[in-house]
This record gives sequence, C-alpha cells and structure tokens, in this order.
Amino acid sequence: MTRISSAMLNANALQHLQRAQEDMFEAQRQSATQRKADDVKGYGRETKSLVTLQRMQARGESHLQTAQEVNLRLSLQDAQLGQAANVISDLKEKLTSALALNDLSEADSFISNAFSDLKSAFNATHNGKYMFSGTLTETAPIQAASLSELAANPLSDAVIQEGKEVDVRIDDARSVRAAPLAKDAAPEIFSILRDLKIFNDSADGPFDGNPTDLQESAIKTALADLETAFTNINTVQAQNGQAMNETDSIIERQQAENDLLENLTADITEVDLAEVAVKLNQAQLQFQASASIFNRIQSLSLVDYLS
Repeated sequence: MTRISSAMLNANALQHLQRAQEDMFEAQRQSATQRKADDVKGYGRETKSLVTLQRMQARGESHLQTAQEVNLRLSLQDAQLGQAANVISDLKEKLTSALALNDLSEADSFISNAFSDLKSAFNATHNGKYMFSGTLTETAPIQAASLSELAANPLSDAVIQEGKEVDVRIDDARSVRAAPLAKDAAPEIFSILRDLKIFNDSADGPFDGNPTDLQESAIKTALADLETAFTNINTVQAQNGQAMNETDSIIERQQAENDLLENLTADITEVDLAEVAVKLNQAQLQFQASASIFNRIQSLSLVDYLS
C-alpha cells in the first residue's frame, strides 16, 4: 500500500513539475517573440479573423509597393519631360536671338544639340527599361542615330510606332497610365528639327551669317511651330504630373490602411509585455516550487512515509 501511494505521489509531483515547466517555457516564448502563438492555429476562435486580416494586409502591401514603384517612374518621367520642354524653349530663344541679330551661322549647331538632348530625354530608362516605349520596353523609342539620319528618312522610321500604352493597377479600383508614348509626344518636335535640317542641307541653305529671305522665313515658321510644341510637351508633362498626384494620394491612403490593418492584427497576435512579465515571474516561481517539492518527494525514505 505504501509503494502505491509513493508512486502516485511521485507521478503527481512530476506532472505538476512538467506543467510548471511548460507554463514557464510558454511565458519565456511570449516574452521573447512578443506574440501569443507561433502559428495561426494557436489563436483559437480568432484564427479566421487573423487570416482575413493577414490576407488584406498582404494585398495592401502589394498595392503600396506597386504604387511606390509607379510613383518613382512618374517622377523620373516628369524630369525627362521637363528637360524636353527646356530644350524646346532654349532652342526657340536661341533661334529668336539669332534671327534678331541677322546671324544664323550657328543655327545648324543649335538644331543638332537640340536633337541630341531630346533623343536622350525620350530614350531615358528606368531599371534598364525604356520609359517612353510603352510595351516595347527593350527598344529605344527614338531610333534615328543622328540629325542627318532623321532628315534622310521618313519621320515614322525615327520614332517607333508599335509600342502600346501600359496601364498599371495601383489599388483594387484604380489604374494609372505608366507613361506617355514617344510616338505621341515626340514626333512634333522631331518633325520641326527634321524640316530645319532638310532646309539647311538643301539648295536654299545652309543657314549662315547673312540669311536670305527664305532662310528667315524657315526660321520664323519653325519658331511658331516650336511655340506649339512647347505648349504640347507641357500638356504631356501635366498629364504625367496628374498621374503622379493620383499615386501620391493612393500611397498616402494605402499606408494609412496598412497601418490600421497592422494595428488590428497586433491586437490579436501581440502580447501585453507587462502582463507577460508578471506571468513569467509567476511561472518561474511555480516551477521552482514544483521542482523543490519533487526533489523532496524523491528523497523521502520509507520511514518518512510511515512517520
């Protein structure tokens, strides 16, 4: 009878010791991870809500990342379109000044420099992809290698025509146009440069320090066309800016939504550190007490049980 009672007492003490150890380990885990459980199964009745929140958060993060990437691209495009507008404005000013001074000897140089700068702007890349080629991201939109090549071939050969516009979804209900196409934004200004180069290389050229009436007329026509091209490129830049403002708004809203979802998720998953500290202290004390009692029971002799 004494052996049976001793065995039961040992087993009971061991059970209490193991439970106290488990409670202490769990309190230590919560203190270290600051989470109530290691996986969704540990959240019981709140598992379904947690999974729903996590899915919404993942979708929101995906939209936010896409919007941020598009916003960066739009910002880079804004800089390049602004550069194109500056080149057109600068060319207009230089030709106007040259015409007023009755000296067009540098006109060809002005036109060539403008071509190079505009080609650079429209052939700008982001992450190794051409921004103004639409779906043809591996192909430079401005194909003419030089102003002479531009003048020697049809304008359609100088600017690729096959690329299509790309719309990017930045949230569940809204998409923005990733970029204007060079084939829509660039032909007007390149046509002006082409016409000037063709005239300069014709029998009526070249432009020089003593311009003829025909040369003055060609420059005046170009100046009027440059004014229109400047207005139109500014319109394209404004449209790009509008898309950038849309993505700014989406980023701000999506960030706020993600912060809220993160807080709601934290309400389910994260522990109260002060409460966990109390639990850990209690669990450690309970484990120490259980271990002490278990050791004392293990050291009891038959005489102790009989006394």
